[in-house]
Amino acid sequence: MRSLFIAALILMDIFVLAAMQKPEGDGFIQGIVQSGNTPIPGATVTATHAVTGEKLVTSTDLRGQYQIKLPGVGAYIVEASMAAFAPAIKETDIKDVSSTARLDFDLMLLSRSQQTSSGRPDTLGFRGRGAQALPARETASEASAQQASGDVTEQLNSTDLPVAGTADAPTESVAVLGNTAETTFGNNFDFDRERIQRIIDERFGGFPPQEAQANAPALIGPGGRGGGGPRGGGGGRGDGGFFAIGGRGGFNVNRPRGNISYTGGDSALDAAPYSLTGQPAVKPAYNQNRLSASIGGPFKIPKLVSLTNTNYIFTYNATRLRSPYDAFSTVPTLAERRGDFSQTLIRSGAGAGDPVRIFDPGTHVPFPDNRLPRIDPAAASLLAFIPEANLPGDVQNFHYLTAVTNKSDDINVRLNHTFGESGFGQGTPAGGGFGRRGGGGARRRRQGPQPTNLNFGLQYRNSENRLTNPFPGVGGTNTTNGLNTTIGLVHSFGTITDNLRVNYNINRTTSTNLYAFQQDVAGAAGITGVSRSAFDWGIPNLAFTNFTGLNDIRPSTRRDRTVQIQNGFIWSRGRHALRWGGDFRWIQSNLQTDQNARGSFTFTGARTAAVNQGLSPVEGTGYDFTDFLLGLPQLTSIQYGGGKYYFRGTSWDLFVQDDWRVRGNLTFNLGLRYEYASPVRELNNRMVNLDVAPGFTAVVPAFPGQAGLFTGIFPVGLLQPDRNNFAPRVGIAWRVTNRSILRAGYGLNYNTGAYGSLAQQLAFQPPFSVTQTNINSGLQPLTLQNGFPTLPPETVTNNFGVNRDYRIGYVQIWNLDVQREFRSANLTLNLDYTGTKGTHLDVIEAPNRTATGLRIPGVQPFNWETSEANSTAHSGTIRVRRRLQGGFQMGGSYTFSKSIDNASSIGGTGGTVAQNAFDLAAERGLSNFDQSHRLNDDYIWELPFGRERRFLANVPYFAGVLAGWQWSGTWSLASGLPFTARVLGSFTDVNRGTNGTLRANATGISPDIADPTVAQWFNTAAFVVPLAGQFGDVGRNTLRGPSTSVFGMALSKIMPFADGRSIELRAQASNIFNTP
Repeated sequence: MRSLFIAALILMDIFVLAAMQKPEGDGFIQGIVQSGNTPIPGATVTATHAVTGEKLVTSTDLRGQYQIKLPGVGAYIVEASMAAFAPAIKETDIKDVSSTARLDFDLMLLSRSQQTSSGRPDTLGFRGRGAQALPARETASEASAQQASGDVTEQLNSTDLPVAGTADAPTESVAVLGNTAETTFGNNFDFDRERIQRIIDERFGGFPPQEAQANAPALIGPGGRGGGGPRGGGGGRGDGGFFAIGGRGGFNVNRPRGNISYTGGDSALDAAPYSLTGQPAVKPAYNQNRLSASIGGPFKIPKLVSLTNTNYIFTYNATRLRSPYDAFSTVPTLAERRGDFSQTLIRSGAGAGDPVRIFDPGTHVPFPDNRLPRIDPAAASLLAFIPEANLPGDVQNFHYLTAVTNKSDDINVRLNHTFGESGFGQGTPAGGGFGRRGGGGARRRRQGPQPTNLNFGLQYRNSENRLTNPFPGVGGTNTTNGLNTTIGLVHSFGTITDNLRVNYNINRTTSTNLYAFQQDVAGAAGITGVSRSAFDWGIPNLAFTNFTGLNDIRPSTRRDRTVQIQNGFIWSRGRHALRWGGDFRWIQSNLQTDQNARGSFTFTGARTAAVNQGLSPVEGTGYDFTDFLLGLPQLTSIQYGGGKYYFRGTSWDLFVQDDWRVRGNLTFNLGLRYEYASPVRELNNRMVNLDVAPGFTAVVPAFPGQAGLFTGIFPVGLLQPDRNNFAPRVGIAWRVTNRSILRAGYGLNYNTGAYGSLAQQLAFQPPFSVTQTNINSGLQPLTLQNGFPTLPPETVTNNFGVNRDYRIGYVQIWNLDVQREFRSANLTLNLDYTGTKGTHLDVIEAPNRTATGLRIPGVQPFNWETSEANSTAHSGTIRVRRRLQGGFQMGGSYTFSKSIDNASSIGGTGGTVAQNAFDLAAERGLSNFDQSHRLNDDYIWELPFGRERRFLANVPYFAGVLAGWQWSGTWSLASGLPFTARVLGSFTDVNRGTNGTLRANATGISPDIADPTVAQWFNTAAFVVPLAGQFGDVGRNTLRGPSTSVFGMALSKIMPFADGRSIELRAQASNIFNTP
């Protein structure tokens, strides 16, 4: 808190001291829209006045050039967009109507703008806008960035709501929130194209007049990502290229133009990482290689075809990466591997520091000198896959440092035909999005017929990634092949514009471990009851309380196919801009995998613990690794069989939105969207749910289309369809005064991708799959070699079920933003409040379990997923932005927020089982992502040295060498994330079929300590293990983790040449203070 407060004061002081002179104004907006070095004809360029909301729209000509004549001064948000490309957004402040502002855009294909995100691994191909994944506030630029990300499956067929104002998708969403205008400081070697062109123009002349544009030079270079330059477009994605080329005279726009670039990275200049263990840190070695090549221009085959209105772009991108992998693990010592526990101490709890006490499970008497007289053969076989310690001590005593290889190849082909040419002219006001992204136009003026645009895109992508693990003997490979094709048509019928798009996508992903089809590890260890298929060969999963577990890669083969048809219309009339349309998606996902084919074995120490008079193990005795060496697990589970599954689903939506400009300073956005996603079904009906009696007194398996014993006939998808998914949108933008704007909005979003993950868990259930969850008992003793005994046929072994009345979750977002411009100081201040409420969020329960064990006879442990949870979040943000003036620009934001929920997961990944299924109120606590304080700032300083600067302007040699240097950077300070005090390896918890769901008891001692460190950041005496048979009384997420601070800096200089080329020198450092 102290550091946050000091940083906030420093930030305020800098803003006050930096407000000195008036900025030099720019005027009319013009520039080039291209991808790499290839112009993009027919791209839509929209300039929105930040105060009035008036929107000016034009399109690029065959040379990719545009020009917008502005009606007045003020701040403008300018967006360039084109189908199949990620939209780019920039801002400019027009102070003098007689001058010109140049904004060039380098659009990236959605495939190039992607960032790999695994998300929830079991969503299959059924994805949608996850209501649970929405942050406390989502800006228009962030939504744009999210749409531009994803794998090849999601590039052009996402059901996400398009961002208001984009031209390549129907604009049905209401942009409730304003752009943060924060600059992202990326780790890549990126370039600021606009800055390069400005320097060239200042040195050698500016943008040519309209009549001379046929011979205008082209700015060429590959697109960058997230640079440290000003105004990163679309959620911080910076624009830029390596160099600019082209002649001043005789430039032929009909000639093909190409580009090739190479970027290399190496660990040579990196610092050693921050040491979390106190041991000297070793710098991981890596190297990164990226190649990009493209060629494009008018489609022309000499002496055969010459189509000047048809352009093509061919792009090839390749990466060859060796990324560092650095992991610490806790493994047994050499003595413990031999069965000698005479020096082993209890690590935590009431007996911390005392010698462990282990007992012979056959006689219940202590082992002499804590030494085992025997080791189970199966355990000895698997012990070879647990590495020996290579560091001193008994905690985090194994360090694995390696490089992970990743390679990918991406080929993109795009054809774009324009029926008629759109030349330069005054932009046409048009209705648009809401908030900073627009406010709707009073009229729509056209200067001639608008061109019809037909485009075709084809992308092929192949990637191969090595999968690694903290243990060297565990790993694998993930291979992805994807093909994506899109056909789009934009046509105007009088005052109505129709945007039609058809997309076909196919994606194949294969994951294998090191042993599939090579070595039957489980079979060699003598483990019975597991899969014998060579596809499933590998290492069984081993879970410990005191040591890092052994978890092998799960083999899988998945093929997703999606067909999507989108159609949207725009009609402007009077003060209204009406948009309507919809889309339909047909999705199939074919999957072959086995969730747990080699079995999982949990060792807690219960088998070598002392026993009471009832022969139950006594907590605080026994040791997990002694159980393992004796081959005696407390819990086992397995799930395999069923072959290949064929999942099918559909989704569709309809929308309508009216951008209504009531008067010059007041705009309303009114919208309504309906979404429907069918529950996913399996082509051969091989899915199984659970039909439950009232009060969970009994359960039986339920099958698609058949009657259950308690609740009637189940649908084909085993879940009742949710058909009432109406999502209203309301927004308002009001210019209160000449310098003040008020924006407010309300929106609702549904998590239409929820059914995919549920379908995969409802598959792989008996009788189509072998599934067991076994708990050791006197009547059913478990061993490593015989952990999956034959069960009575009437036993229900299903391990998952879903409430048949499951409802799709949704989140409501409301926002109020007040913006004030201080022109004399060149500052913009925003005060923002955002509230969210999530409803029908997922919660995972275990209703077959009590505090002491299972409650339904003949039914094994199972998880039960419902949509009973909810969440609430509130945040307040102060944003300040000082535009470039006197060579200095700075901005920042401070956010205070709080988020509370009782859901098992917010964000669609993972999920913790509720401690008590019949007391969900006890699950309510801080959200896992809650951070009370966040401070983010960025700056750019053009150093005042050298030619035309304040210092050393006339000193020979130094004037040129020191001129043009720019220092930029970002810093981020945030409070820690919350954590929950849970009990691992509790005998009673595992006896219920779970591990880690039991929470601790509070002792009344404060968990805070005076000087927290990374090694110890809370007082462990604040918690104790609950008494046997009782639930813990500590709430969720009552601990606050360590705060974070990250600083990044860059020093750069651009050296322009008269022919339009330039060279940039750049030195960049991330996490410059090497903080954890």
